[in-house]
Amino acid sequence: MHTVIVGGGFAGVKAALEISKRNIGKVTLISDEDHFLHHATLYATATGRNMAESVVPLNEMFAGDKNVTVVQDRIKSLDTDRKMVVGDKKSYDYDKLILAIGSVTTFFGISGVAKNAFGIKTLDEVKEFNGHIKSEIIKNRRLDKNYVIIGAGATGIELAGALHEYLEHLSTVHQVHRPNIKITIVEAAPRILPRLSKSASRVVSKRLKDMGIKILVNHKVEALNKDYITIQGKKVPTETAIWTSGVANNPFFAEHADLFQLAPNGRVEVNQYLEANRDIFVLGDNNTVKYSGMAWPALNQATFVAKHLARTKAKQPTPPFKPTQPPSGIPVGSNWAYIEWRGMYAAGLTGHLIRRKMELHGYKQLLPKSIAIAAWRAHDIPEIDA
Repeated sequence: MHTVIVGGGFAGVKAALEISKRNIGKVTLISDEDHFLHHATLYATATGRNMAESVVPLNEMFAGDKNVTVVQDRIKSLDTDRKMVVGDKKSYDYDKLILAIGSVTTFFGISGVAKNAFGIKTLDEVKEFNGHIKSEIIKNRRLDKNYVIIGAGATGIELAGALHEYLEHLSTVHQVHRPNIKITIVEAAPRILPRLSKSASRVVSKRLKDMGIKILVNHKVEALNKDYITIQGKKVPTETAIWTSGVANNPFFAEHADLFQLAPNGRVEVNQYLEANRDIFVLGDNNTVKYSGMAWPALNQATFVAKHLARTKAKQPTPPFKPTQPPSGIPVGSNWAYIEWRGMYAAGLTGHLIRRKMELHGYKQLLPKSIAIAAWRAHDIPEIDA
């Protein structure tokens, strides 16, 4: 059996590892990047932490694995009759196909945001944002007066706490005066962390305010240009607006809507085995399964599909997939995090320690133990020029 996996994120990598471990055939893993990105730590890489925490070359992840071939290519079409995916470089025949190609950023049509906002979703965006901060302080010997983070989901909150400390660190190291610098989080919803509990919003809001970070909820960004952002009709001078809001399903599925059943939000409907079409499984951000869009559910779905394929091949019973609620962990500055799971929460240093254990568990799901620990420890190693 030959399984083709498209996507080098949590779900794609984990599926390749699990299928290989079970020796149920060869795997071709196709990704348009040559590396795996740990998205939950990109906020830290963007603010001076070591890149090894967030970026792992795919070839290193599968070094010595004779069952997995890693290919860098971009998939553009799919022929289900011939069981073939077509990439920019070549075509790939499959017996089973797993699609886990992640989400894309959407700007909701807000004027100027796509052109003028920074992002931290990709490695290139992280490098551009970090370069902008360093250029301000090191080259221009100044700081922006207003740093505006658009979106108060987990990424926006994590970035706000890390950015606050990073600016203080850089200005001290490079002896740059900090006259009334403001970091503002703008959220259109009635509260921050709208997908978590009200307790999460309350506790994390207090932490942010104690750090001097301003929060604007029920506020909509209306436009952004090079020099200012318009929020609820008010123009705020800034050269540093960061977009952490708005994701949409990968357009590949809408472009092949004849092959997939799409929900109103654009995600793919799958059956109880995570199958969207004959011998085609859709995982992670791309499907409508409860809790999809987070790392741990992606890992669980990938493991399930590998077990399902092994059971099918062995002609054993195949139980359906059952989603389970993952814990949520939101770090806000050094040695502080908010953790929430099944109605319970922890905050502060306790939350930080739990969050770090969660991250280590995630690395161990994808990497050999020694490499996993090294990537995990990289969080505490600043970049040389940070």
